[in-house]
Amino acid sequence: MNQPNRSDKTNNNRSSSSKKSRPQRSPKSANPAKKRRNNRSRRTNGPKLSGFEKVERAYMTFLEKHLEARKKYFELYHRADPRQLTKLEKAFYRTGDELREYEDSIGPEFREEFEKKFNGLKLDTTYSENHQLPVEEPAVSAQDNIEDPHLLPTQVDHEFKADEEESVGSIEDYQQYKGIDPSTES
Repeated sequence: MNQPNRSDKTNNNRSSSSKKSRPQRSPKSANPAKKRRNNRSRRTNGPKLSGFEKVERAYMTFLEKHLEARKKYFELYHRADPRQLTKLEKAFYRTGDELREYEDSIGPEFREEFEKKFNGLKLDTTYSENHQLPVEEPAVSAQDNIEDPHLLPTQVDHEFKADEEESVGSIEDYQQYKGIDPSTES
């Protein structure tokens, strides 16, 4: 009557049952290609962007940076110490320069659409429409001789190269020189 020892039987059952219930672990480098694929899918946020949408997103990023720098600079202008204020001012001007540089670097294929979207404000023609004036602005050439409206006719006709007179004196001297009668002026 050889009965197996009860403790041996339970130990055998435990050891065999514990091996079956444990899940099998795979080695860490089982499939590196799958791991890379998962990393790539996590990196892409949203749908693919077209060319102009990329330009627009980059512009909006630069614009947000600049607006944030401007906000910080002007909010802390009177409260910041001089060194901090200098740092904020540099950041404000730097972001503005970056924004302008990016606008200048936009390719010609997207330039027209960009200008239309961001700089294409409708003209305010309320005054012209109320007064029946033409809406189109007259073309002004930079080469035209434009008269200065602040010059008197005597100043326009006069040649000042030979003028050696000092312009020092009182109001009475000026009135006498111009031939103005002080009694008629009020």
